[in-house]
Amino acid sequence: LFFKIIKLLNTFFSVLGSRLQFYLGYICNYCVNVKSDRFVIFSGCIIMEKIAPINSSEIPEELFIFKTHLTFIEKGWLPLDGNVVVESFQSSTGQIYSSIIHHKDEKKIIIKIDFYIDDNATLKDIDLFLNEVLSGKNESNFGEWFVMNFQTRYFDYIVTSVSQRLGFHFEEDPTKWNHNLFAAPASKPDQISVPQGYILGPLLEGHTAVITTQWALDIGFKNKDDSVLHSMVLAEITQRPCFGIFSQSDPATPIAWLTVNGGGSVGKLHVKESHRRRGLARILVRHTLKTVQDIHGVECRVHSCAKKDNTASMGLFLSEGWQLQPFNYKIILFRKTE
Repeated sequence: LFFKIIKLLNTFFSVLGSRLQFYLGYICNYCVNVKSDRFVIFSGCIIMEKIAPINSSEIPEELFIFKTHLTFIEKGWLPLDGNVVVESFQSSTGQIYSSIIHHKDEKKIIIKIDFYIDDNATLKDIDLFLNEVLSGKNESNFGEWFVMNFQTRYFDYIVTSVSQRLGFHFEEDPTKWNHNLFAAPASKPDQISVPQGYILGPLLEGHTAVITTQWALDIGFKNKDDSVLHSMVLAEITQRPCFGIFSQSDPATPIAWLTVNGGGSVGKLHVKESHRRRGLARILVRHTLKTVQDIHGVECRVHSCAKKDNTASMGLFLSEGWQLQPFNYKIILFRKTE
């Protein structure tokens, strides 16, 4: 009841004038700096209330990254097995905030954080939200790097704030993450016949090694231990429908593939050099998109990133009606080293 009264008084005084609100804020600062399971009260009497996780239907269409991420969780394409945590909050100013945190295995190392932040939010609200999400977390909760995704006009502010709080920094080699981001069209693609001599089929657990090896080469992974990459590929293949193309002469080994990431993206697109220029990549993109839409609806817009110097991939996505975004909403933060 006390928190409800404070919330109503805050709204009332915000209408009457900033001076009266100042005094209310002073009283709140003096008597309450309280944190409970439901409410957090900070300076200025802004209240951050933890609410039930929001649904994908509540996310605007233009914020397709977070929306698709939530859709995958709701449809079981990303298991809530303790390694994926969704939390949502509402501030006394009316804005909704949410986060999706991915942990790696039983060590609970954080490898990805996605944020949903209303563009009408204030910086003070954002700071309070980040306090909640990152509360109790420090460098020991992270590995050498982690990925953040969020579509908001406060992108730079949030990246700087999170980096400073955790002691991480931006890409050690900015050109390594020099990507364009493409969003899938909200219409079903026409299907293409597979050329003679090839077979389109699902990727299986036994294909993990060959895909991991090629992915490590594609991204310039220098660590001899690729177990992290291997576990990520394995999760993609076993948790979601992923497809490959096989030659009839060797139906056990894929010569082209495309995987679906739990965060709502497709990637690792690759066609062996001797099998290129036969439309195999286009077949994989269309078939994967159709599969996603058949299960999640055409409004579910997966996305993909392509290096800016990879003109072949960018040309493929553009020709398939995927929309080039004005900004890459992904960023990798690395642990600071002396």
